[in-house]
Amino acid sequence: MSSQSSNAILAKARAMYGKCLKDTDYQSLTECKTVSEIAAYLKQRTNYSAVLSGLNENEIHRGQLEPVLRQNIYFDVFALSRYALEDTLAFSDFIISKMEIEQIIRCLMLVNIGKAEEYVYSMPLSLDKFSKISLKALASVRSYDDMMSVLKGTWYYSVMLGFRPKDNSKINITELEIALENKNYSKVIETMGEGKNKGDRKELRDIFSAMLDFENMSRIIRLKKYYDFTPEQIMPMLIPYGKLSNKMLSELCSAENVSEIFELSRTTYLGRLMSKLQYNDPTQMTDVMIYTYCRHHLRLSPNPTIVMISYVYLREIELKNIINLIEATRYGIPADEKSKLLIK
Repeated sequence: MSSQSSNAILAKARAMYGKCLKDTDYQSLTECKTVSEIAAYLKQRTNYSAVLSGLNENEIHRGQLEPVLRQNIYFDVFALSRYALEDTLAFSDFIISKMEIEQIIRCLMLVNIGKAEEYVYSMPLSLDKFSKISLKALASVRSYDDMMSVLKGTWYYSVMLGFRPKDNSKINITELEIALENKNYSKVIETMGEGKNKGDRKELRDIFSAMLDFENMSRIIRLKKYYDFTPEQIMPMLIPYGKLSNKMLSELCSAENVSEIFELSRTTYLGRLMSKLQYNDPTQMTDVMIYTYCRHHLRLSPNPTIVMISYVYLREIELKNIINLIEATRYGIPADEKSKLLIK
């Protein structure tokens, strides 16, 4: 049964990846002139047709479209989870926790701007069936303390305690999100030593460590570029795992700009991968690395956990491509410039 389940995950994930957007789809999407045209193409010509079937593409806007498209990823994760083995269950929980964190953060962002009641309009009901938290309860959240009440009894609660705002101040969304993500990573990393096959454990640790290094690089770039954080502020917010040494991470945090970050990275094991990549802007580098890394392992790895994780990350990048196209279309960016925003 273990072998059958493993083969089922491998076959199912690869078959689902075969239905993802192709170059011809991206070409057609870059030529769309409005968000409605993009929604219509996705509804009529792609694997997103099921989640978009009940929507009028002429009335939908960007804020509604993203959560609806994300439900397509949820459906696929749940489809793979049905075949989960003991070794892959922890990673199924990791993926579902990633999705729950997205919803917690989305809800709190709306609380921060005084529009908490709008969460109900983007609430992915498909996730509620598998989630450990009630999305319907999230829809009633109007404050940080309300969120704490909803999350009581989950591991999120202990993390949330350290970020309760004082004196009616705004919630520190960025630091809270990173703290929740780091706890989720630590939980799944703890399970890596529990597998029976030493070869599988090593392969899984190696691949996941690389993914954590990619994530840390992405955080460093984002926190420096968009939040102007100092090296001293960034270091505690990094994932305390991965192959990169603390010395290297400290040097990356101290870099003056994105180009210097990637120049420093060339002295690490990531340099070999980076030298083979093609990208249009340095800020795309981490997504390109994840895309290349995951596509390789989805196609070739015999490990069902690695294939499952790779598939989810590839779908996340596909969704990011679609959202970037939607934003670019809204601002009237030409098709040839929109194509440069894509990771593929």
